[in-house]
Amino acid sequence: MQDPAFRTMTEQRRRRLRRMVEDVLLLPLALLLEFLERVIWDGAKALLELVSRLAVVARLRRFLQKLPPLVVVFLFLIPEAIDHLSGFWATVLFVKGNWLAATIVAVFIKGFAILLGLWIYQSCEETLMSVRWFAVAHDKVIVARDWVLDRTRPIRQRLRLAARDGERGRLARRLAAWRQRIAAAMNRPAR
Repeated sequence: MQDPAFRTMTEQRRRRLRRMVEDVLLLPLALLLEFLERVIWDGAKALLELVSRLAVVARLRRFLQKLPPLVVVFLFLIPEAIDHLSGFWATVLFVKGNWLAATIVAVFIKGFAILLGLWIYQSCEETLMSVRWFAVAHDKVIVARDWVLDRTRPIRQRLRLAARDGERGRLARRLAAWRQRIAAAMNRPAR
């Protein structure tokens, strides 16, 4: 029979090891989410806000908002499907050694599909959330994202501090300068 203190220490070691493995596995996902949220998502929202000022786009937005919820969901899922298919296509091209075509597909086709899906989401968020299964799926994705970000917050904070120091600090300054240029071009204050 094992000593209870030994068993407790063994369980604590297992929990610590499991948590460390989870953190290591979740870190790339957290970094991707951080990049997507801070760079891609914020930039895309700013770009779409600028485009939405066009009269034609504003009329199209009002038209979409009047459509039935299931039609809006279908229209939202089309660019989402194109996004995933173009990612697969870009991966196949990259594996075949055609990195230039893979980059073009990833940047232009995938980028356009993401922007279109985001625009539909922003334009019709209330309508999309009125579809029960869509709202449930949306909420589960948000909960999963928040869980990953909460679990990896200490690691991401250390990486942010490291990026501000030394040689990597130059990258942070460059990104800040780009954010300021984009904000100035859009007549908005930089964060």
